[in-house]
Amino acid sequence: MANTFWIIFFIGSGYLLELLFRKIFLAKYFVNLPPLQMVSRGNWERFSGSVAQVLPDFIGLIFFFAGAYFTFTLFFWVDSPWVELVFMAVLIAISCIRLIQIISTLVFSPASEDFRVVPMQDRNALISHRLLVWTSGYIIAALMFAVVSSRLGAEVETVRLSQLFVATLLLVVAGVGVLRYREQLQDNIIAAGAVDDQEPSWGRMQFAKVWHILAVLYLAILWLLLLSDLADPDVREGGAFILSFFVVPIWMVADQLVQWVVGYAMSTLRLHQDEYDDPVEPSEEELAQREKGRALYLKVRGFARIVVVGAFIVWVANLWKIRIPFFSELAAFMLDSIIILTVALIFWQFINSWIERKIQESIPESEEDGDEVDDEWGGAASRGRAYTLLPMLRKFIGSVLLVMVTMILLSSLGVDIGPLLAGAGVIGLAIGFGAQKLVADVFSGFFYLLDDAFRVGEYLNAGSVSGTVETITLRNVMLRHHRGMLQIIPHSELGAITNFMRGGIVVKFNLDFPYDAPIDKIRKVIKKVGQKMLENEEYGKDFIRPVKSQGVREISNSVMTIRVKFTAQPGTHFVIRREAYRLITEALDAQGIHYAHRKVIVDVADLGESEAAQNNPEQVKQLAGAAAMRTIEEEEQAAAGEGQPGSNDDPMG
Repeated sequence: MANTFWIIFFIGSGYLLELLFRKIFLAKYFVNLPPLQMVSRGNWERFSGSVAQVLPDFIGLIFFFAGAYFTFTLFFWVDSPWVELVFMAVLIAISCIRLIQIISTLVFSPASEDFRVVPMQDRNALISHRLLVWTSGYIIAALMFAVVSSRLGAEVETVRLSQLFVATLLLVVAGVGVLRYREQLQDNIIAAGAVDDQEPSWGRMQFAKVWHILAVLYLAILWLLLLSDLADPDVREGGAFILSFFVVPIWMVADQLVQWVVGYAMSTLRLHQDEYDDPVEPSEEELAQREKGRALYLKVRGFARIVVVGAFIVWVANLWKIRIPFFSELAAFMLDSIIILTVALIFWQFINSWIERKIQESIPESEEDGDEVDDEWGGAASRGRAYTLLPMLRKFIGSVLLVMVTMILLSSLGVDIGPLLAGAGVIGLAIGFGAQKLVADVFSGFFYLLDDAFRVGEYLNAGSVSGTVETITLRNVMLRHHRGMLQIIPHSELGAITNFMRGGIVVKFNLDFPYDAPIDKIRKVIKKVGQKMLENEEYGKDFIRPVKSQGVREISNSVMTIRVKFTAQPGTHFVIRREAYRLITEALDAQGIHYAHRKVIVDVADLGESEAAQNNPEQVKQLAGAAAMRTIEEEEQAAAGEGQPGSNDDPMG
């Protein structure tokens, strides 16, 4: 009696710790779970929501097991092998049953259809959940009883007879359940084959009529195989009966997994999608193409299901040491392939989703309104480093993953991949020697990106070429010239780079006034305009330093030049400069200050004043016009030679 008390005490301690955990921890951190009706109907979102719902139960189970076992270790004076054996058997049995209950809830979700991974009606999901939990509990309890009996000295024959009795009772109950619910499951089999209001296939209809006969026959064969193994003392059953009994739930999970792999592969190859997000009504040609893709998807899915069924038949036969030539090896290869492809696709789905999310975060918000983007640098906004590097990283990971999966599949098929790897190394070495320019381009691009020398959307000047970075590949960088031309330059030919997008752009422009213009008044007007532009909601935030006057830059023969300067974010200075011209002109006009008109003063020294005015006025006009034209040409040549901003080829002008 005392030993039983200790066992109850240890188990109760585990439940008490779990209860405290639920009251303290779960009430604080698991109060904002999404409502059932708000969870997306997608497979991945549905599975994620189901995991979130059962996660508290799983953590509580861990606390229960740890609390019970830790309490048992604290009471070290309870030194009884019987207590330890029975306690561990009870603890393992309870933990396994609860774990199966959590997994069953994760798969069937009897409380809500929104989290259900397996497509079922609510009533059938509840029945399947209860049957799985009760049957598992019955089997686990029987196994623990057999283990305890064997450890306490029971005869082998007695243990085997008890196992046969338990298995026989289980099979009889299962057979009765099959016959009782045969019509309901028949309707479910037919309904599962009706896709998009289409009639189920003839084979499915025939299978639905005789499924209960096949199920009872399978249970009878299973009982005979178990009886044969138990009758031979040299044969160990090794869990074949349990796995064979649960072959249908295992097949359902494997079938859903394979269907997800097929659907994801078809969607990735753009052959078929479950849902299309069309902003406009698709054309008849597109609808016909989608219908072909859907037909192909149904054929591939049916073929994959047949392969899974065949693989499970061979797998169950192998459990009972029944070898089927060729098919056993083929089934093992198919099972390995399914596992490898599933793991690879899950990994790729995670990596691709993360990269796509980071790329979307790196796109500036200004690109949403393309009509307002200033295109003097090619129309591309500067983007983050993630937008530049992550697409290349995604291609690299995809290539490596494809090669690894191919090598693993070939290895599981029995192909010796050693010579393939050696041959690939030799080919790579030959390519390296024969394409040194290509290797130089790749390595140059790698170090450019490693140094973060430029990103997509930045304006560069590399030697004789300039433009906005539009695309970066392993070998080339594509620059969009401000006139629209696309320039493709290998990385090794870039050389020294001038990046206009790092830091501020200093813009200076000249304003010409007559000699008698009020300099101090002009300075104040320009300063007020600069302060006003800082308050502008559209471009005020793009200023680094405001618009201000630098005073008189030079005094020429006919005008006085005042220089204006401001510093702005790269790419925004075009709009700011245009607005500065407009606002300064309007402000000066309001103050009665006007720009100087072009004027050339010609002093005709060869003729006297009276003679020039009276005797030869046409000659004076010709001399004045020639002198003025020559002066204008000299000024234009000087401006072109100095490379002043404002020329058509200068994007900074």
